[in-house]
Amino acid sequence: MTKPVVLLALGLLSACVTTDEGRKMQDQILELQQRSLKNELGGVELKNEIQKQADDLRRLLDEAKRLTVSLADASQKAERVQLDIMQVQGKFDDIQKQIEGLQRSFTDYRNQSDSKLGQISSTLAKNPPLPESPDALFSEAQGHYQAGRYPEARYMLDAFVARYATDSRAARAQAMVGDSHYAEGKYRYAIYAYTKILDNFPRSDEVEIAIFKNGQSFLQLKFCKEARAYFEQFMSRYPKSKFRSEASERLKEISQKAKDKNACTTS
Repeated sequence: MTKPVVLLALGLLSACVTTDEGRKMQDQILELQQRSLKNELGGVELKNEIQKQADDLRRLLDEAKRLTVSLADASQKAERVQLDIMQVQGKFDDIQKQIEGLQRSFTDYRNQSDSKLGQISSTLAKNPPLPESPDALFSEAQGHYQAGRYPEARYMLDAFVARYATDSRAARAQAMVGDSHYAEGKYRYAIYAYTKILDNFPRSDEVEIAIFKNGQSFLQLKFCKEARAYFEQFMSRYPKSKFRSEASERLKEISQKAKDKNACTTS
């Protein structure tokens, strides 16, 4: 109802009704106008609230889309990580198999060597008496070794190691046993002797030469994989060794021979 109409109605009513009745009607009209204004304001507020909720919902939808994309990307990354883990596990399994193969090889070599050494020990009774003092025993063994009388030298060196295992020369005596076998081309026996240094004298200076000579012995036997393992260990542990350049050359040699079955029984 517009203002002219309201005023006209008030004019007409004022002519027909009492003053009290007119005042009541005016009050009712004002109340209706106020309610209408409140409803109009409430509608605006409701519209604003609906718009705000719509904006919030739109933001939530956008965030949900972003999270969906992120989750998909994360899933792809997780799959790539899983593939990497599987590849690393495969390499680890290969290394484990190589280690197990080396251990089996050592066991075979030791069994064969123990058998041969057992046969040799049965002849020790025929050898001459051994000197009683450690100095005399080591000195005589060293004399046989330097003269190239390797069987006699080994007989005394083995006795020295057995009797005086805690002597500072015991590891050296064991290395001389290995060197004597290597000099005679008995590489399996040499490996057995050098490995005893690694087992029984792991902190001695002779460990360096034992690792290097084991690599040499395996290479002479055409076990290239085992030789490579020893030379790589040697290069890692003794970067300043005087044998480093020779070990490096042997690794290059193995790389060249690796695919030749006549040159390498294992590769």
